[in-house]
Amino acid sequence: MSRQMHLVGHVCTGPTNHHFGSWRHPESDAHQVLDASRYENIARLYEKGLFDGLFIVDTQFLTDLRKDHPSEVAQWGGQIQMLDPMLVLAVAARATKHLGLAATISTTLNHAYRIARSLATLDHLSNGRAGWNIVTSAFDQEAQNYGHDSLPDRNERYDRADETVEACMRLWDSWAPDALRVDRAAGVFADPERIKYIEYEGTYVRTRGCLTTPHSPQGRPVLMQAGGSERGLAFASRWADCVFTLQQEQLRMQSFYQRLKDQVISNGRSADECVIFPAVEVIVGESEGEAQEYADYLDSLATPQMGLTILAAIMNRDLSDVPLDIPLDQVDVGPRGPSGVGAYENLVGKFAKSGPMPTLGEAALLGATTWWSPRLVGSAKQVADHLQELFESRCCDGFIITQALSPGGIARFVELVVPQLQARGIYRERYSGKTFRENLRSGN
Repeated sequence: MSRQMHLVGHVCTGPTNHHFGSWRHPESDAHQVLDASRYENIARLYEKGLFDGLFIVDTQFLTDLRKDHPSEVAQWGGQIQMLDPMLVLAVAARATKHLGLAATISTTLNHAYRIARSLATLDHLSNGRAGWNIVTSAFDQEAQNYGHDSLPDRNERYDRADETVEACMRLWDSWAPDALRVDRAAGVFADPERIKYIEYEGTYVRTRGCLTTPHSPQGRPVLMQAGGSERGLAFASRWADCVFTLQQEQLRMQSFYQRLKDQVISNGRSADECVIFPAVEVIVGESEGEAQEYADYLDSLATPQMGLTILAAIMNRDLSDVPLDIPLDQVDVGPRGPSGVGAYENLVGKFAKSGPMPTLGEAALLGATTWWSPRLVGSAKQVADHLQELFESRCCDGFIITQALSPGGIARFVELVVPQLQARGIYRERYSGKTFRENLRSGN
């Protein structure tokens, strides 16, 4: 069998998915943002398209809220993650049978025991489809919501993340796979000899005892990670089953792909154990003209103010008084440096290599419409051609497909692009595995 492309969907539990103005579109499902049926429908669409999984983005703060300043994000409908991903995924699990379900959970703001128990629970409820998008958090506002003044520095956050994953691994193994017996005749519910007392003590993380949740179908969830810094890549190459990126140009994608695969191998793992996904926003139509018209109308619904708030969070400073016509690379970051180091470096590096540096306002508008990821606008054939070229030139193992409009953008991709990929023999015709990890590893 030829090498198969993998696809993962990107989901937000707020008014927009990837395009900050899309909630204003008459076909948007933003009015259902607090309705379980919205997420059931999205999950079913991705499963219809035979996606490996979906993951829910999560940030736990309003990016621009200050004591003396009302939230423009709330007014403009930008990126507000309104619901707990784990509870949303439990809903999605009931509506699907094969789709992997990954939640974003911070190792800085959550204890290992809580993380391990929640994910083991989701893995049981979904019959082996749980995933964990591991983040260390990047914004002080999140820490403040949890009662801290600020986040630790980046290296400490990653050191804590290493320990958190190590502790979770120990907890997930505290029940042997055959410990749960439910033998009514013998009066043995679980074999006590098959349950281990574990002790883990690191510099930042400590846990003693065992998980109350039995060994789950996958043993551990699929581990996802998106660190773009050197420390983030070291973490990813050690732990991640899949890594998603924001590389833009083909040569940079190929370089990143080979470099990360080499790091994975240097950690004693097989290169196929880590699947690499660049993010791509897709707007597809029956023709190129229809797709462009669709994109132009969506873009008319966005404003620079929508993207300025997330830029301010990444740059770790207030941008409300900065003129929008200043080139982006001339805008100073906050005194503690950018919050999202990898995201900021990728963003400025992308602009530096692709042409004239955009102004702050232009960069903000681009963020509001694409979140600075590559965008494909065209017919199904044009989109499939581009994805196939990147895939077959070893830029990636597949893609995080981000949608400008929910649910219509997802439905269009599934109905128009997926058959094109299948006809070329580079995308599955059916699910071959029972678990998220099995499907992710198939066809590599």
